Amino acid sequence: MAHIKPLATTGSGVKTPSEWLTVGYEIGLLVNDWAGRSDIVACIGEGKGEGAPACFLPALAEVQVNTDEAFGVGVLPNQIDDLTKRKNQYEFPKAIGAIMHEAFHAKFSKWDIPLAGKTLKQNEFEALMLLEEGRIEALGIKENKRAKMFLRASAMGLIIDEAKETFADNCTTRSASTLVGLAHARIVAGSLDENEATDLIATVNHFLGEEMVGKLTAIIEKFQAHLDHNDISDCYPLAIEWAKLVNEKAEENGEQPNSAEMKAFSEMMSELMEKMSESISISNNDELAEQKQSEDMKETAEAKSMSSKEQKLNEQIAKELFSKSSGPGETDTRSRLVEKRKPISGERVATVKIAKALEKAKYREKDITEVGSIVPPGRLKSRAVLNQKAMESQGVVKKLEVFRKTVRKSTDNPTLSVGVMVDISGSMSSAMQPMASTAWIMSEATRRVQGRCAMVYYGSDVFPTLKAGQRLTDVSVYSAPDGTEKFDKAFRALDGALNLLHGQGARLLVIVSDGQYTPDETEKAKRWIKSCNENGVAVLWLPFDNGHSARYICEGLQAEIVAGIVSPTDSALAIGKSAEKTLSKVGSRLSA
Repeated sequence: MAHIKPLATTGSGVKTPSEWLTVGYEIGLLVNDWAGRSDIVACIGEGKGEGAPACFLPALAEVQVNTDEAFGVGVLPNQIDDLTKRKNQYEFPKAIGAIMHEAFHAKFSKWDIPLAGKTLKQNEFEALMLLEEGRIEALGIKENKRAKMFLRASAMGLIIDEAKETFADNCTTRSASTLVGLAHARIVAGSLDENEATDLIATVNHFLGEEMVGKLTAIIEKFQAHLDHNDISDCYPLAIEWAKLVNEKAEENGEQPNSAEMKAFSEMMSELMEKMSESISISNNDELAEQKQSEDMKETAEAKSMSSKEQKLNEQIAKELFSKSSGPGETDTRSRLVEKRKPISGERVATVKIAKALEKAKYREKDITEVGSIVPPGRLKSRAVLNQKAMESQGVVKKLEVFRKTVRKSTDNPTLSVGVMVDISGSMSSAMQPMASTAWIMSEATRRVQGRCAMVYYGSDVFPTLKAGQRLTDVSVYSAPDGTEKFDKAFRALDGALNLLHGQGARLLVIVSDGQYTPDETEKAKRWIKSCNENGVAVLWLPFDNGHSARYICEGLQAEIVAGIVSPTDSALAIGKSAEKTLSKVGSRLSA
């Protein structure tokens, strides 16, 4: 068959073009995931796929994808969003279906294909490979119900390509029997709907006879029931029987390849399949849209449920933590209050400057609305374009909204919430003086702009030094003797107290730490900063060293890292200046 090259031991020698590498990497991840393997590589680009949208080379563990055939001529790689995300797969269902088909070959066609080629006669081996097409799709759908619509989107393309190849070399009987192996097998597998193939079925029945089609269909059903993916020798008799039936029928009809009857059959079937493909495309797109909507609703509900559980847990942690008096209290930390004093003149001046900086932060919450349009601007919806063309081909005149854009409306007077978390492990002892000053300055500055500020110290345990809405009258300095850092608990406490992740207005997280955590806490820190990015929370990190560990944790994420701060005044002013910059960045990003 055109899209699987079982005997190929060398690739095309042409690498994936650099602009397609990211898409190729994502396709490789998908194929390995769907195939339950880790050794498959994807090679994609114009002209790949051996003339089909995709093909699989078992000997090389390589999937090739023809970008023009799969995604459409003229589609650029920067127009294809991350394919590992389910929602983006619906933009290119034909491509995903073709890639799924090859992944199922990689998963289920593990038997010795070269050995089968040597053991069976040529027409028997071709029958075996033909029957395998339906078997792998049947197995794929049983394992992954959501695969059906995608396989269906690519099924007619594969059938038409392979049928044309058969029409060129065989007589009417062999071509018609191949259609049974291509189309009827997919009906049995579940990737095609019998009601949409009635014309094809009737035409094939006319040429072969219902009795012959019944015998071939019985072979298909037995073949698809085979579950030993490493050894298919038990199915050899089925392939032999298929080839025998076809040969006997062809001899009985006295047919010859390239006869006038064959050419007429080829033209008629090609036209019939093209019409069938358009009809299936329309109905399948509707079902794909329904499936996507169902998945989106389920995903949204699950995300809300998870978010709600997480938020309640964080609120509980905050309630338990902030119910204690400021300071270490009854926790496992060894940190203690070592100094308490009144704020000095420089700290009062810094308060005024920071309050002005925070006031200038151009962050605004946005009311978000998605609107559709039949003309640009907006993101082109390829599925809607396909629907439009298919409807026009059927004589239906209707303008669909093929562009989708997001509109955001600004609201005034944003509130401000600032959460500050300070590392009290031994390596942070030099930062305790400036952070004591910062705690007082931030509380006072945030209060001046009608905002809320909360602050926790975290080491072997977590304790609060500033509650939301509290006004500090003194500057309190704590020691930093702890050996571990409870980043996860510290962030949860701040989020629970201020509702940073799901709140309204300008939200800022300030992290004062060298970032040298255990692997587990490092991963949790990455996760929380990513959540901040996704939910519009600005992140400012003061490492009080060269910032190497902080940059590692924030790699690929949005965070302002300000290293080299030593004095209390510098610390407070840096927070104010960077907070304004960071909040403005978040506001610009969300309003883009």
